[in-house]
Amino acid sequence: MVKAYQNQRTFPIDIRHIAKALGSNETGTKEAREKALEERFPVEKDEELVCELTLLLDQTGVIMAWHLPGVLSEEFQRDCVRNLEFLFPDISRSITSSRSWRTQEDIFMEFQIRGAQWLQAGPLQNVILSATLMVMHPDLYVLGRETFLKLASSTQDEDMQQIIPEWSMVYSVVLVIVNQATPLHRDLSCQVQWLDMLATIGGDPNLHIE
Repeated sequence: MVKAYQNQRTFPIDIRHIAKALGSNETGTKEAREKALEERFPVEKDEELVCELTLLLDQTGVIMAWHLPGVLSEEFQRDCVRNLEFLFPDISRSITSSRSWRTQEDIFMEFQIRGAQWLQAGPLQNVILSATLMVMHPDLYVLGRETFLKLASSTQDEDMQQIIPEWSMVYSVVLVIVNQATPLHRDLSCQVQWLDMLATIGGDPNLHIE
């Protein structure tokens, strides 16, 4: 991470300005709207791939992303894949179902058992990722930690009371993405200063993030 911080790359955009122009329902899937945004905020496309440890900034100095290729060891990745075996039945069903997996109540009912097994099997991996966030964005880490502490002391929900002691991530949501290509989309509930964390597992040499 020190190498990434020392290798900063600035892009000619104002990320806050762009974020303010986006509506609350901007999913990034409407072609005409996206074309209008491109015309309003023209950006010269940079054909150079970012392959090294790099800190990506906008022109005002706002951190857009930490690019950290190779920081997750092969052993770490193998452990993550092994732990995901608890979730494979649910992942397979979500791929083949015609309904959105987000609304399939039967999957979530069964997931409670396997999800708990996944949490119990991988606390070290989750803690390492949380510690990484503590260095990259300490304020966000503190806010996430305080949220869980307050939730643990105030919730009356029995399921929540059982899961919080097992939850070893500072993030409140974990998504497992198994598709080979994820369509362009936006996180509508996020702020510019909030960083999501994307950990790629498997070392795909053809991985390309736009």
